Amino acid sequence: MIRSLLVLFFAVLTIGANAQIEKDKVIGGDVSFLTPKKYTIAATRIEGVEYLDEDAIRLVSGLTVGKEITIPGQDIAQAIQTLWDQNLFSDVQIGYDRPPIGDDVFLVIKLTGRPKLGGYRFDGIRKTEEDKLREILELNAGSDITESLLIDSRTIIRNYYNDKGFLNAKIDIIETIDTTGFNLRNLVIKIDKKERVRIAYIKVYNNEVVSTDADVKMVKKIKSKLTFSDGGIRRSMKDTKQKGVMRIFKRSKFNRTAYERDKVAIIDKYNSIGLRDARVIRDSVYTIDEKHMGIDIFIEQGNPYYFGNIVWVGNTKYTDGQLDTIVGIKPGDLFNSALLEQRIYASQDGRDITSVYMDRGHLFFNIQPVEVSISEDNKINYEMRISEGKEARIRNIIINGNTKTNDHVILREIRTKPGDLFNRNDIIRTQRELANLGYFDPEQFGVNPLPNPVDGTVDIEYTVVEKSSDQIELSGGFGGGRLIGTLGLSFTNFSTKNFFKKGAWQPLPAGDGQQLSLRGQTFGRGYQSYNLSFTEPWLGGKKPTSFTIFSSYSLLTNSLARDNELYSQTSITSLGVGLGSRLKWPDDYFQIYGEFNYQYYDLQKSQYFIFTDGYSNNISLKGVLSRSSVSEPIYPRSGSKFTLTVKATLPYSYFDKIDDADYASLTDQERYKYAEYYKIKFTGEWFAPLTKNNKLVLHPKFGFGFMGAYNAAKGYSPFERFYLGGSGLNGTWQFDGREIISLRGYTGNTPISSETGGTVIAKYSLELRYPISLNPSATIYGLMFAEAGNTWDSFSKFDPFNVKRSAGFGVRLFLPMFGMLGVDFAWGFDPLDVGAAGAGSPDADPGANSKGYTFGFFPIIGMNIGDL
Repeated sequence: MIRSLLVLFFAVLTIGANAQIEKDKVIGGDVSFLTPKKYTIAATRIEGVEYLDEDAIRLVSGLTVGKEITIPGQDIAQAIQTLWDQNLFSDVQIGYDRPPIGDDVFLVIKLTGRPKLGGYRFDGIRKTEEDKLREILELNAGSDITESLLIDSRTIIRNYYNDKGFLNAKIDIIETIDTTGFNLRNLVIKIDKKERVRIAYIKVYNNEVVSTDADVKMVKKIKSKLTFSDGGIRRSMKDTKQKGVMRIFKRSKFNRTAYERDKVAIIDKYNSIGLRDARVIRDSVYTIDEKHMGIDIFIEQGNPYYFGNIVWVGNTKYTDGQLDTIVGIKPGDLFNSALLEQRIYASQDGRDITSVYMDRGHLFFNIQPVEVSISEDNKINYEMRISEGKEARIRNIIINGNTKTNDHVILREIRTKPGDLFNRNDIIRTQRELANLGYFDPEQFGVNPLPNPVDGTVDIEYTVVEKSSDQIELSGGFGGGRLIGTLGLSFTNFSTKNFFKKGAWQPLPAGDGQQLSLRGQTFGRGYQSYNLSFTEPWLGGKKPTSFTIFSSYSLLTNSLARDNELYSQTSITSLGVGLGSRLKWPDDYFQIYGEFNYQYYDLQKSQYFIFTDGYSNNISLKGVLSRSSVSEPIYPRSGSKFTLTVKATLPYSYFDKIDDADYASLTDQERYKYAEYYKIKFTGEWFAPLTKNNKLVLHPKFGFGFMGAYNAAKGYSPFERFYLGGSGLNGTWQFDGREIISLRGYTGNTPISSETGGTVIAKYSLELRYPISLNPSATIYGLMFAEAGNTWDSFSKFDPFNVKRSAGFGVRLFLPMFGMLGVDFAWGFDPLDVGAAGAGSPDADPGANSKGYTFGFFPIIGMNIGDL
């Protein structure tokens, strides 16, 4: 504004001076500038900005030919101000082009255009920093260089380095002439970051809670501390941290916005123990030296407050006592506003008033906690004003975003059905069920209830984002000293109904949620394995009854020709069918599955069983009862899974009518013509989030297995025994009648149990997981683990504490096309028992015989290991 007035002042002086100089030359008489006079603009000449449209400048200034103006007067001043407002010029002058002739005036508008930005470069920083700054700076070639532009650029750069901890960074912007164009300037941005400034210490004053004896008793009652150490206060500050030995990989930098947010967190900490009047009375952020700064925070605590009486108003669905139980706050408890809001509006475990009402259809429920009074002993009395509202029923279900999966596949997993009462818990369960399908990105699920208060109904809109779920397994691994190749195709959203529709092959018919798996594995003539399975998860389309058929063939030889007298082989042909269903009791997390399986063993000098030559029939029935509340399949963050598996054959020895003493005289072929056994396994695992953002997850897991014999004289079956050991590298031996369970830290094909396998097994595992990326196109997480396990020849020798221990770390990568890939480094701590496979063998890996480590890289999808 001041600059505009000065321009106006000097413009008037210029006009007056020019007029005075030309006064004697004016034709038609003298001109007096002491008395304003009206003139008509005869011409307006533009000077100094040839690259701009002169007619546009005349029009914008208002000084067009034929217009009547007063000199001196506001017309010239207004024209100057209007041209300044365009922000295109660094100087504006308006004067006489030549003396007036009669009532005609001839004007000239002299303009100096603002310089244009030709380009800019940085000086004093790394290329990576330059790239970051170019992304956030608003410096575009051809833009006008204004003082505002320069100030904003300095501010952006300074804030960038402040966030990095460079609080003393110096920024200079120098203009240089660009000779490649008219009125162009280049900018040289010189940056001197100086030393990074770290927070040396954070001191909190008056951080002892002062309480009366009665207060002390009350605080102890709820197990709260009466004092906060400086460390306790500092831990409540999320982003503002001082230097310490535990912060080797983290920077103790200062950020003003984060600091203000952390001061609020400090007060919240005091509020949590009833000090709701606590406040920061003053604080000081100061420089210690070029590399360090300090922070002093002074607290005023005030007196502690307590909950008083809570009175419920407007509740008809639940009694006062029921609501008191849900809230769980008693008169005399230390006041905690955050806890009160959590118990009213949103608790992670569903223990809140809002959830209880919304699970009973009260979508239009509203509760207003009102603080009605505070007693002399600082007890706060509340009145909970409830408007229960009308029960809402679901009218329509709307699905958006499913470009591949058919609507009926989604609808059958949705727990909210038209006509049902609105239930928030059913929506949460629906999200879990849809996530476990594996077809959609769980991070992008959307649920939008659309209430209709007029008729008391609600439409529920589910938004999903499809992700690739079909997988290709193309892997190689070492097993038995050979390179083993695997090719597998897994289609998890297949559609047989569209198999003969030409347009459905894109590239395969999909969308009905069926599962088709094809897999082959070989290392040449020595080993071949082929598998085929198909699952319809909703047989008949009305109930969640799954139907599965599967078959496999595997051939394991010593790689010699069949006509060689030393040729040996283990051949297994398998065929099976299974039925599964969800249960509603004890709850709908339970599932049951039954399976019939026939396996035919053809052995010729087999090296893997006590039965070496002949054939055997393994006809078994398997039943599985499981309960799974795992949140999602790829990176579970909550829930648990327990599985009880029972597998058995018929007790053929009861029908043979052979005395126990006669079994010793039977040949292996006669004894094992029909495999006879029963197996019981029980496994469990949990996923427990350890942080508020649910990223750091603890994953404990255990498993027990037992194989029994119907007839002690006949002995245990040579097949289906437990083998423990290996990293899970590629699990070569899934189809040779052995159940191999990995134990990282002990080598792959040298199980820690005996060569003939164990009949009892126990394994314990503990993992700590943290995600690096939860992007559905590439989910990555790291893990640390500790494991222990062992096998025993009989139940009488079982000792759950006599185990082989290991520990290590690894990383997992999930790619939709290839499934889960993993790499582990593991250390085994215990030597193998005498007599175990590989113990003392000259070819055994040192990591299997003594303390050492193993390295494993493996595809998890189709990993050929047992359930443990």
